[in-house]
Amino acid sequence: MSLIVCFSGKIGSGKSSVLTAISEKLHWKRTGFGDYLRAEIAKAGGDPSSREALQDKGRRLVESDPDGFCRAVLAYGDYQAGDNLFVDGVRHVDIFNLLKRIAAPADVRLIFLSVTDDVQLSRVTTRSDSDDLVRAVGHTVELDLTESLPQWADANIDADQPFDDVVASCIHTIQSWIKNDP
Repeated sequence: MSLIVCFSGKIGSGKSSVLTAISEKLHWKRTGFGDYLRAEIAKAGGDPSSREALQDKGRRLVESDPDGFCRAVLAYGDYQAGDNLFVDGVRHVDIFNLLKRIAAPADVRLIFLSVTDDVQLSRVTTRSDSDDLVRAVGHTVELDLTESLPQWADANIDADQPFDDVVASCIHTIQSWIKNDP
């Protein structure tokens, strides 16, 4: 059975960096909600580096056509039934459950990268969009992220630890899921 591993976590938790490292080590395809949204915003002539534009467009798609949104993100990663896949940027419990339904019979799991506020702030202040953090974390898109998704996750990984340790913890978790697949 194929395995789809979704990643979630607050801004600055390291999702994209960790996912890049893991996909290179395991040689799996990857896709991401943010990657898809950036491409769509750029096609429409918008600013794909605007976090507000990403959050607003993502919210609109979640509200108007969540099924189509999930299918488009999977297609953006060239996902075919039977592939192992990483999905970056799951921000809603309903979207995670929809991915599980769409990708059935694949085994769809969620890793939540948890990060303390202090570590998040130290990481985000080095980024070009650091001034936008206060507005971004207050956006409605972030609500499920901090309240519900950690409870739904199949694994919660401490992303405050050194990067290589986070990557190793994720790989160990994924390999245990593969090993225990009936």
